[in-house]
Amino acid sequence: RVGARGPLRAACASPHCSTVSAEIPAMRFAARLAIPGSGIREVMTRAQALRAAGKEVINWHIGRPDFDTPAHIKASASAAMAAGHVHYAPTPGIPALREAIAEQSAREWGLGSGSVAPERVVVCNGGMEAVFATMLSVIDHGDEVIVPTPNWPNIRWAVQLVGGTPVEVPLDQGILTAEAIDNATTSRTKAVVLSSPNNPLGTCSSASELRRIADVAIKRDLLVLSDETYSRLYFGSAEDEVAPSILSVPGMADRSVAFGTFSKTYAMDGWRLGWAVVPSASDGVQLAKARYYISACSPTFTQHAAVTALTDSQDCVREMVAAYRARRDAIVDGLSNIEGVTLPGGRPEGAFYV
Repeated sequence: RVGARGPLRAACASPHCSTVSAEIPAMRFAARLAIPGSGIREVMTRAQALRAAGKEVINWHIGRPDFDTPAHIKASASAAMAAGHVHYAPTPGIPALREAIAEQSAREWGLGSGSVAPERVVVCNGGMEAVFATMLSVIDHGDEVIVPTPNWPNIRWAVQLVGGTPVEVPLDQGILTAEAIDNATTSRTKAVVLSSPNNPLGTCSSASELRRIADVAIKRDLLVLSDETYSRLYFGSAEDEVAPSILSVPGMADRSVAFGTFSKTYAMDGWRLGWAVVPSASDGVQLAKARYYISACSPTFTQHAAVTALTDSQDCVREMVAAYRARRDAIVDGLSNIEGVTLPGGRPEGAFYV
């Protein structure tokens, strides 16, 4: 029977029993949870405890901006709450935000205004939910997913949690190459994950390499899952403010899912707001269905603030990118003066990692 404040106990129903058997666990966890917890979060928790105890701690434990969310974005959230935008939102996102994400995506991928339909956008509670809901939607038990390594570990474990098999493929000078993808593909391979700019190396795939990857994806009939979390934290070109994307390659928007987030670009990591752009409107309906059973919807007032983030001046982003570039240069130049120290892939072209 269940005690109000204790674990489950196995009780004998026979009148001849006068004792209660040994305690059994209150929760019997599924085998899928035989994965490690987040080491990043463990270190973060320890650091927070040290800080609460009065210790001075430098945050090198979690990938988040050290900038505050820009004031005009916070003001927009306050205004949205004051206007009554505090109730349930549509599962795939409020129309204004889906439209803003669609327009930005079309612009960044060089596809032309209006070429990405808002119905292809599904807003989620952070980029991680977008990744997990997508994996849940397309990966069946035993499907293989090619995952670059090193990479953000959450993606590998998301594949495993939904029953897929992550196939880790080492980066070559910081890059997942088309040749490596081709060699790792089997009859069970369903998708390949791209992460560019890469977490944790900051390396970026070139436009030419992305075209070669596109050729392999078409030849092997692979779905491409493009993690574009750091696409706008890009230092590789004086002309371009956005890292190259495989969705810019003709035809690849029809076989790719792009993941984005407000966490890094706008220093909104605590707001938990991200998105996925899928190949078609009907795909958006299916992904929104999976997403509904995870968290139903994202907070309405944060979505209104996100519209402001995308449609107002982007000077705040440029200022943060300039600061990240200066820090990158200082760290890399210093490391290059240490004998024996080398960086996989060389000088990072994006993100805020070295």
